[in-house]
Amino acid sequence: MEAEEPLEDLLVIHPHTLQKFMRQGKEFANLLALYTFYSYQAKLQKTNQPLSTDEFTRKGMNWAIDRVKKTKKLLKKMGLVAVVQKGYYSYIQLPFIYTKKKVGELLGKMVTNLTTPKTFKKENLKAKKEKTPTPNNEPTLLKNWLEYCDKNSIRYSKNNVSSWHEKLKNRSTLEQKEALYVAMGKKWKNFYITPVKSSKYHPLLGKSLMLEKDCDTLIDIDFKAERFYYKFKNRNISSMVEPQKLFGKHGYEKTSKKAPMVEEIKDRIVGLFEKF
Repeated sequence: MEAEEPLEDLLVIHPHTLQKFMRQGKEFANLLALYTFYSYQAKLQKTNQPLSTDEFTRKGMNWAIDRVKKTKKLLKKMGLVAVVQKGYYSYIQLPFIYTKKKVGELLGKMVTNLTTPKTFKKENLKAKKEKTPTPNNEPTLLKNWLEYCDKNSIRYSKNNVSSWHEKLKNRSTLEQKEALYVAMGKKWKNFYITPVKSSKYHPLLGKSLMLEKDCDTLIDIDFKAERFYYKFKNRNISSMVEPQKLFGKHGYEKTSKKAPMVEEIKDRIVGLFEKF
């Protein structure tokens, strides 16, 4: 019995794209065939900009060269492909086929699937400790915003998505929620996030807490069900205490290597010895 093909290897054409092809009448079959061929080449070459010259396409499709050029021209006019010329070679850019990294950016998968410290490779562990953390590197809520736009018939382009991604990038989940939920609640077509310099939460990212146990380097802050959720490099905790108060009382900079509670205990021990 043959094994089933993995889902990630399937070619997927969005229904909206098929509808566009159908509106072209008798050109439907040609458009679908050529677009599928380009998508297949993109899958084989593992890029959304595969090398596929007209001559290569003609041989692969077993078409006349005029048919290839005519159909490709129509795909370009519809905005479904673009031609990128590099020297003697023509690359077919497929704007609506994203790399795994881009899909992760749009869907927020990179944050939800963050590797825990236990699974870090030994050779990378030292380098990761030395680097300043880039908390919440990828937006977690961009998918929610895009769904809101689609539901409210708000038009947006690839440039809009890139701009929104940059606004949310490296910002805490809590800040993302505040910006997006306000915009959604007021039916805005865009959202506005507080600049880093004016942010209440961004300055806390990278700091550590000394509670019962050391909480090493804050990566993200979230809020749900009336509790704040703090993601650190070594553990996750939740509290009803707001971030400014919690870090104002128990926070410290890891670079100083001095945790407030540890130093207080040390001072008390030294004080006891001095009395004797």
